[in-house]
Amino acid sequence: MRLHLRAFNAVTALAAAALIAGCSSVATVSQPAQSASGHPAVPTGPDLSSPGQSSLVTVTCTNSVSDAVTLQRAIDSSAVGSLIEIKGPVCLLVRGITFLSDRTYTGYNTTGTILKQDGAMDYVLASQAYTDNSAYTDDPVTIRDLTIQCNSSGNTDGIIVLNWQADVEGVDVEDCGGSGIVDTNTTANGHAINNTSVNSRFDNNFISDSHGYGFEVQDSDNSVTDGFFDNNEVAQSGLDAIHLENAAGWNITGNNLYLDSRNGIYADRLFRTTISDNHVEDFGVTQSSGTWYGIVGTVQGGGVGSTISNNNISNDMTEGHGARYIYFCITRTNYGTGYLSVTGNVIVGVRTSDVGLSFSGEPNKLVVASSGNEVSNVGTLKRNAPSVTETSGE
Repeated sequence: MRLHLRAFNAVTALAAAALIAGCSSVATVSQPAQSASGHPAVPTGPDLSSPGQSSLVTVTCTNSVSDAVTLQRAIDSSAVGSLIEIKGPVCLLVRGITFLSDRTYTGYNTTGTILKQDGAMDYVLASQAYTDNSAYTDDPVTIRDLTIQCNSSGNTDGIIVLNWQADVEGVDVEDCGGSGIVDTNTTANGHAINNTSVNSRFDNNFISDSHGYGFEVQDSDNSVTDGFFDNNEVAQSGLDAIHLENAAGWNITGNNLYLDSRNGIYADRLFRTTISDNHVEDFGVTQSSGTWYGIVGTVQGGGVGSTISNNNISNDMTEGHGARYIYFCITRTNYGTGYLSVTGNVIVGVRTSDVGLSFSGEPNKLVVASSGNEVSNVGTLKRNAPSVTETSGE
């Protein structure tokens, strides 16, 4: 039986709230998320797969309307464990492609294999568990070394992952009408899975010009946790660069985020979360109203803390008149007492209305160890609500 590294008990669904001026409430969670080490990756439901001989499957696209049928047929007829090698350089897709789990999908590189949207579709690539409206997450999958080229139309997402221990690496995703990459607990018909979908990795990808979020975690329960989003570039998103409805257990490290229209990193339900060594440049680009954040989040209680360290957050004269900018903000503790370490971050603002650091636990408590943060060129260096206890740490 496969075991998760760490899976969480389900909690009441999160109702995401609008970010408003003054760094007030982002979201609420009614019950704690507790660690439950040792839960199986797929705890219930029959195993319908028929393991076959591992093999190489080569698919050659011809930049024609038949490419989608050719590629989907090759995937559907492949054996468990197959390496599916996609030749191009261009696969012209008139419909979205469903990928099966327990396989590796690879191109030649990001210019050598391009999956190009050429018609209305909800996604370019999506997990079988998502498209088949499964009650359970799918098994592991690897996607690497190719480009997803959307055509900016509709709400098309680039890649939708509903797999545990997925690995998406070295992929370019560009010009999607929806979000670039989505890791979700919800199927195409809007129903949440009955188990967890954890431990996925998204590394060394370049996501650009998404009309929605660059990278999005959709989690209506407490299923999509303990993932890694490391060393990626996310540019010019229509919404947030990184948007996590559930940040529990996630490691968000070494990313370069720039020229995104709303927030740099939105991280709800921080719970043993690490956000470090990210470069957030030019967030809330040319907004004319509202409040926008370099990094913003809420914190879970329950005696488990999170770490925010060594991030570089700046704007370079892209702040819109009439909008407010807060470079790092915790809006609330969702229950109990939240714990947070905020150290070694560099924040450089551009005008006197900017706020460097802002902390609130309301209506609950927040304990923050804050030290070694360099905050410059802002009107307010730090703002703490009465619910906050701040120390310099040990």
